[in-house]
Amino acid sequence: MDANEGVEVSQRDQLWASLRVLRPEINRLAKGEFDNSERQRKMVLLLAGIVEAELDYRSRDTPPQ
Repeated sequence: MDANEGVEVSQRDQLWASLRVLRPEINRLAKGEFDNSERQRKMVLLLAGIVEAELDYRSRDTPPQ
């Protein structure tokens, strides 16, 4: 692993750890408890962005078949 990869892994770990404080809200969304608030819309956009970034990371990390 080179230095850039180490930094990226560290940043990903920090991001996932920071999501713990949002866990109650994430749980409500996962249960389908929508109130159509601005906060929930922002939460959905945030989570979609995180998933997109994770998928991009994993696609780069996976060797071609």
